[in-house]
Amino acid sequence: MSIIQSVINRLPGEQMGYVDGVNRYLRDRPNLIALLQLSLGLFLVFVVLGVSLLIVVFYSFVRPVPPESLTDVSVTLEHYQLGFVETTFYLRVMWDSFVIAVQTTILCILLAYPAAYFIAFSDLEYKNIWLLLIIIPFWINLVIRTYAWMLILGNRGLINWLLIDLAGFVQDPIPLLFSQGAIVVGLTHVFLPFILIPIFTSLDRIDRSHVEAAKNLGANKLQAFYEVTLPQSLPGVAAGVMIVFVLSFGSFLTPILLGGAENIMIANLVEEMFGQINNWGLGSALAVVFVIVVLAIVYAFNRLIGLKELYSQEGEAQ
Repeated sequence: MSIIQSVINRLPGEQMGYVDGVNRYLRDRPNLIALLQLSLGLFLVFVVLGVSLLIVVFYSFVRPVPPESLTDVSVTLEHYQLGFVETTFYLRVMWDSFVIAVQTTILCILLAYPAAYFIAFSDLEYKNIWLLLIIIPFWINLVIRTYAWMLILGNRGLINWLLIDLAGFVQDPIPLLFSQGAIVVGLTHVFLPFILIPIFTSLDRIDRSHVEAAKNLGANKLQAFYEVTLPQSLPGVAAGVMIVFVLSFGSFLTPILLGGAENIMIANLVEEMFGQINNWGLGSALAVVFVIVVLAIVYAFNRLIGLKELYSQEGEAQ
């Protein structure tokens, strides 16, 4: 018996009735219990992230930034005008970031789904080993992994060494590093586990008897996969797509190291405004527009794909 339970048992009869009433009230409202359990975490999220975001929004609409006092503040739209009306540079960087995020997400799907399928349908004794190999990259520092790609993609890196010195296919180094392609490769390496694990979870939950039933009804392996396996794995695919896309869209370190100065992404631009150029107003405007764009894309994806329907279908199938 726990200490709390022993204390409750020693309460007078009237107070014990209050305790029983509260217990009955909570049992009839399971969502309230979950909300109470999440309340501390939600409070910290709203305070830390919410207040910070409100400050950024405030800075994007005022002048000067940062203000010395609230009495000297004047409302203005010049930061948005400078960033998105008078020039197309920032919009072009936003678009390039979007394209890189989409390419990274597509490449992650192409690499993750076959691997997740292989692991999910492999023997149980080897499944934990494959999962361990997926998790191992998390143990290695991100900077180290990114520098490893610099050694592979550089002009004197592994790939050019194989093509020039070993195979003799080319005479001059191929410029692989400091390009959008290098960023996509680096981001794919970083975020591949974030999509592989959700897909594996969905595939691993599929009842194998459904696949066998489809085959017994005349479907070949490809038809059984298309009609049974793929639809039931879509929730994991959708979840992984959103995680990888959002993280790739706002990536900061990998574009700096692998993309160079000519292939920066929107997060690098915002950091430059705050840390180097000291233009906090424009940096805040860029950050606000970026958040709005991400939320709009997530909302459109949810409306288009129907995440709620996907997960409800998965629950019904189980």
